[in-house]
Amino acid sequence: LILCLCATAARAQYVTNLTLSKDQYLTGEPVVATITIINRSGGDVILGGHGARDWLHFEITQSTGSVLSPITMGSEDPIKLQAGGTTIHKVELSGGYSTANLGTFHMVANVLHPISGQFYTSNRERMTITDAKPNMFDQPYGVPEGFQNAGRSRRYQVILFRELDILQLYCRITDERSGAYLATFLLGPVNMAVQPQISIDTKNKLHIFFLAKPQICCHAIINPDGKLYKRS
Repeated sequence: LILCLCATAARAQYVTNLTLSKDQYLTGEPVVATITIINRSGGDVILGGHGARDWLHFEITQSTGSVLSPITMGSEDPIKLQAGGTTIHKVELSGGYSTANLGTFHMVANVLHPISGQFYTSNRERMTITDAKPNMFDQPYGVPEGFQNAGRSRRYQVILFRELDILQLYCRITDERSGAYLATFLLGPVNMAVQPQISIDTKNKLHIFFLAKPQICCHAIINPDGKLYKRS
């Protein structure tokens, strides 16, 4: 009876919930996960801090049963979880690490209770990783001086991708020699009533001008290093 009561108390330290920004991702696209933690331990808890143990672990399992390498992270600044309080953390998982393979996956988040040293597991979320060819734009360019990997040859690719009943516009950066995906990110919904205008300027920045919603246009600028410079 005592053992059963102890096990019940241990399970009650945290109530954790995991949600993903969506259930379908392109290969290499970052996964945005939101972790909600309710502290039921009866006392305040401090997570993270300089030199502290990593307090958040993500486990990803493919539908075939194979398990990917776990993703672990901490925080340089301490995070205080008040007794009975709720905290919400949004985490962006590196696309090249978490969505490198195609298929269906399940993800859980494990949150550390530093006093007991135990991890408490969230619900399981499902996601599908798929791929798409560059059907809107595909042009090579060289990385100019002043950016990381200057002199390397890359390709800008723009992809029109349908997610359920929504058309989405993506940008992807690939290595010209190996074809490896270096970055994949969502630009936003697109209305094809107006054809997107795509061009590379004299500084090798990619400009994409498209109709996002009726009477709302979006201008996105991507740097040669594969990072979104501006979206207006």
